[in-house]
Amino acid sequence: MHFDLIHALIVVAALVGTNIALSASGILGDEDKNRWSWKRFLAYFVVVFVINLIWPI
Repeated sequence: MHFDLIHALIVVAALVGTNIALSASGILGDEDKNRWSWKRFLAYFVVVFVINLIWPI
């Protein structure tokens, strides 16, 4: 159970970092800040996929 919580916290931290990186790099424009976007979805998918490859549950 503790590993699941740690895994979830790491995924959340990685997604927050990804969101900050996407905003800071200008990949997401101002119009995409609060809207659903394929770019954000793809970035989140890749981040979660890589984390789960390294640390499968």
